[in-house]
Amino acid sequence: MGHILVNSKTYRNIIFTFVGIMYFIIYYHLSYDYIVYYFTNKIIYGDYIISYFNAIIGMFTSIGIIGIFIKIFQKIVDSFFDSNREKLFFLDILYGFMSFTKYFISLFVFIYFAIVPAFVEVYLHKFYFVSIIVVVVYYITKFINKYFEKDLLKRAKLKTQSKTLFPFLNKVIVVFIWIVGVITIFDNLGYNISALIAGAGIGGLAIAFAAQKSISNMFGAINILLNKPFSIGDYVRINGVTGTVKDIGLSYLTIIDKLGHQVMIPNEVIISNNVENFSIRENRRTDFSIGVAFGTSLEKMQEGVSIIESILEEEKELGFIGKYRVNFDMFGEFSLNIQATYFSLLNDSIDEYVKQKEKINLEIKNRFKKAGVEMAFPTRELIIKKES
Repeated sequence: MGHILVNSKTYRNIIFTFVGIMYFIIYYHLSYDYIVYYFTNKIIYGDYIISYFNAIIGMFTSIGIIGIFIKIFQKIVDSFFDSNREKLFFLDILYGFMSFTKYFISLFVFIYFAIVPAFVEVYLHKFYFVSIIVVVVYYITKFINKYFEKDLLKRAKLKTQSKTLFPFLNKVIVVFIWIVGVITIFDNLGYNISALIAGAGIGGLAIAFAAQKSISNMFGAINILLNKPFSIGDYVRINGVTGTVKDIGLSYLTIIDKLGHQVMIPNEVIISNNVENFSIRENRRTDFSIGVAFGTSLEKMQEGVSIIESILEEEKELGFIGKYRVNFDMFGEFSLNIQATYFSLLNDSIDEYVKQKEKINLEIKNRFKKAGVEMAFPTRELIIKKES
């Protein structure tokens, strides 16, 4: 506790508290009658002046008292949860909410002491109520956002569907809470909610007609989440666009294409077109052909086939590829062609798959060179006959 009252804000709160308490002790117990008599009878609008002066003093006093209480509360709570402080994200939200509460209470104290016209007081109370609802809803939605971000998404690492579903649920819940908050505000301001909802129902038909595209996109998002044709991070081809899924929103799907450009596709387009998901297949088939020079002997040709087979067998033993096939395929225009086919099991990342292809190609090049197997390149033999 010896280190609780250290920073400038804490000193400020102590000063506010001390000065305020001393003022009200003097005001109410030593010279209350004299001060009231003097301001009421000797000064024009004196009763208003003294009320607003008391209101200001009361407001700053409440800020000081509550500020000290919050500081002590933070120190006590942090001492209990010190080891897991980073994990307890809700404490930061709680402290932020308490700071806002401090100013709301001080505003209430100001209204309590100040002499204001009746109609102004009514509007002040309405403003006070609306502000409380807005702040409460804001911090509830902030807590939900943090909860989805820090807790649920960490658990969702095991399931790719959850990476898509949780952000969508987050948006739906946040929108719903704000709607409830707005309805609560209108209800307490004296509006007939039933009449508003009925009117909204009639107007909703016109809005729905005008917003057919948006509604179609929203139902498209729901369709995507239920059927799960792809998840965030999948490599897909949709409507001629190929890339990695970055986000599934209420209206658009965001894809990062091969050039790194961000492409946004309306959800209604997705559900009405074919979707190719390259990330959920069991394997990737890879075919390649290597040309060996025409002058290569039969033994070297067989050795070249064996070299490729041994490289692919090594990858298979490591669990990186499945079935494979290598054979002397055909006599090409410039070369003797060896055809190879294998099925890569690296499906999680296109980068891993490309690196695997590079590794196999480099190893073939290296071993062919060591074995003296000459790779072919386009050549033409020009024969010139001289006429006698």
